[in-house]
Amino acid sequence: MQENHSWLAQINPSVKLATLVYVMLLLISTSRLEVTFALLILSAVGVCCSGWQLSTLLIRLVPYGVLFLLTFWMMAAFGKGETELWAFGWFRITEESLAHAWLVATRMLAFVLLSVTFVATTDATRFVMSLIHQCRLPVRLSYGFLAGLRFIPIFRQSIRTIRQARRVRQQRSLWPWQTFFDISLPLFTTSILHSEQIAIAMEARQFRVNRTYYVEPVVTRGDLAFLLMTVTLATSLRLVV
Repeated sequence: MQENHSWLAQINPSVKLATLVYVMLLLISTSRLEVTFALLILSAVGVCCSGWQLSTLLIRLVPYGVLFLLTFWMMAAFGKGETELWAFGWFRITEESLAHAWLVATRMLAFVLLSVTFVATTDATRFVMSLIHQCRLPVRLSYGFLAGLRFIPIFRQSIRTIRQARRVRQQRSLWPWQTFFDISLPLFTTSILHSEQIAIAMEARQFRVNRTYYVEPVVTRGDLAFLLMTVTLATSLRLVV
């Protein structure tokens, strides 16, 4: 997660998460392609307001575009239906499978855009603080979740170090699964050591008692306006389109 200076980054993370989850629930509850496509456009507007440059946004969405095409092809070529449009070998595209493919692929892409919007505009620390103060999540669980997020760059650096050490020692595996175990076993060992250190640090700081906070997130009128505006617009698209 990363924070930028866009207006979406200023929204309370819990309010923003609840809003995006509501849009996702609307996507799940509809089987109409028109509604799904309208909600996809709404999700795309959110991504465009996330503060990323257009070039960076396109680069990050390329893998999801490939996933969209693969999902569309699998649903269209191997779906069921009676009105056949095209057939070749094992592939058989019908009107019903084509409509279902558009629905599933568009819904998946909308989910991706909503998730990217949240990740791109949310700082991990502010998110955890919001879970504590607005969602009343226990402190031990919240800080454990935050520690898990902080482990991701540590794992990446550890994997890079292990690969460099293997390259220096000219260690090569005959099979891919051997490389997986050669990297995962020392990574698993170091992760246990780090988790024990974090557990001791949390106990030393007395996470069982009431704590004070340097920053306490609050829900502002702007957050409520964002929630009301998005929910109203998404519900209107769900009912009217």
